[in-house]
Amino acid sequence: MGIAMRDCFDFSFYWELLDGLMSTHRALRFVDVADGFPEERFFILRHDVDYSPAAALALARQESQRRVRATYFLLPSGFYYNLLDPAHAELPRQLVDLGHDVGLHYDVNLFHRFPAGEWTDLLHAQVSLLETLSGSSVRTIAMHQPGLNGADPFHDKTDFLNAYDDRFFRDMPYISDSCRAWRDAAWSMFASGPLPRRFQLALHPINWSTSDRNRADLFRSIHADLARSIETAGEVLFEQIQAHPAVIEHEARADRPVVAGNGSPA
Repeated sequence: MGIAMRDCFDFSFYWELLDGLMSTHRALRFVDVADGFPEERFFILRHDVDYSPAAALALARQESQRRVRATYFLLPSGFYYNLLDPAHAELPRQLVDLGHDVGLHYDVNLFHRFPAGEWTDLLHAQVSLLETLSGSSVRTIAMHQPGLNGADPFHDKTDFLNAYDDRFFRDMPYISDSCRAWRDAAWSMFASGPLPRRFQLALHPINWSTSDRNRADLFRSIHADLARSIETAGEVLFEQIQAHPAVIEHEARADRPVVAGNGSPA
């Protein structure tokens, strides 16, 4: 029996979908299958945090309350958020404290700025940063936007679980809500069944919220929020500069007449 699919992305339907899937399958993290697949039916629940730490945390808290655990992939070098920004640095540990696993979401465009011989060191440096911020070991990696960025240089790196390894990506169905849309095959599978014995479900927290949103409005709002944050940062910077003691002294000196060497105004 299938799930009553609705073409919306609100939290209400999110839980209708997950509850329907979990009625026959167990939701697992990547670390839960690191040593092999269980005999029971399962799906790997994955979240790529491409845009919004706030959206990720909102979803992670709901999942934790319902005892659902997922793997959240975080971008250290993202354009829309920065894990070394004090505003975002606590996110990895917050996710772990909620019972979730964190994995490294890496952008290959960063690696292409360096000689190929240094790429492994760069990967490990990002993993080490994420481990420090999360207070937990990081065993799972996933390339950011593989459809746009070409081949995965770490596809065969065996010291990590790669979410795009054949056993997770080809040997089992891979279902994603990328760009806030379902592929026809996924829609049909959910709506009509049968569900495969195991599959990977890759979701994006930015797509899900209290109320459904138009796709174009959603992604425009991402850029609008970023633009507002940059403008606010600029206003704060200017205020800080104007209040700096050296600037105050400099401006006061500029308002005074220039004094010649004999003590008289020049």
